[in-house]
Amino acid sequence: MAKIDSHLHVWTLDDDRYPMLPGRVPNVPGDVKRLLSSMDEAEVDGALIVQPIFHGFDHGYVNEAIKAHSDRFKGMALINPQRMDAVDQLDHLVTDKGYTGVRFNPAMWVLGVLEHLDLTPEERSKHFKTCAECQLQHMNDDAGKAIYEKAGELGVPVGFMVSPKYFDQVDDMLSEFPETPAIIDHFGGCKVADGEPGSNANFDALIALAKHPQLRIKVSGFVGPSDGAMPHEDTWPMVKALLGAYGAERLMWGTDFPWIQSHGGYVDGTRIIGQIPDISDGDRAWIMGETATSLFGDWN
Repeated sequence: MAKIDSHLHVWTLDDDRYPMLPGRVPNVPGDVKRLLSSMDEAEVDGALIVQPIFHGFDHGYVNEAIKAHSDRFKGMALINPQRMDAVDQLDHLVTDKGYTGVRFNPAMWVLGVLEHLDLTPEERSKHFKTCAECQLQHMNDDAGKAIYEKAGELGVPVGFMVSPKYFDQVDDMLSEFPETPAIIDHFGGCKVADGEPGSNANFDALIALAKHPQLRIKVSGFVGPSDGAMPHEDTWPMVKALLGAYGAERLMWGTDFPWIQSHGGYVDGTRIIGQIPDISDGDRAWIMGETATSLFGDWN
């Protein structure tokens, strides 16, 4: 069984070669060497690198990682929907650079957000409420739909980093473009604190999206929904509910490296799914790697 980490990031503080966006400096190291060491220790065979916001739309560092370690890494791109050539950019990254997916982040649809990355999230939120030029747009606008449709034509999935308030936009695109495979990251931003499955409106809305057979869910970034420490036992009912609604063939595990280094460590993060009781070996195999390889292709 291949063990595939379906969600992580890498970045470097070498600002001369790979500049970071203003005001966006991570507080944990995320270099490729550290990642490979962690993967080797945890016996993880391959990983999907999601382009980090810290490097913006400059994919140079991820390109280098994929090229140097093509047997271990695949990539998910980040496209600027505010560029007129956004669709061409996606085509280039998939066709010429070998990326196997594209991420949709609602923040990229805020007009003005790219010009205000030096502000803290709280400062930006306050600014956007008063600035007429910085307005929240929708991922399912014309630009978003063009990118989404192109992803389907290229045969690569769209990965949504969204909170529940965006589920209606996701639902709209899933309905309009059923041929485009899609993923929702990190439990869809749902929280254990909002209630148990069945009495948690946000999580129940995520369960309802299982009606779209092309949608997968990443059970990743466990620290996000959890109120507890590793191994985040309070999230296990959510995993089981997702398993019941989507089936193991539509669930993928991921660590969200490098952040997991500050929340229990990479190796222990790779063991969470194996600790959840009453999941069959076959289902664990799908969640831990087979779903990822069925969607992104084999890691060599």
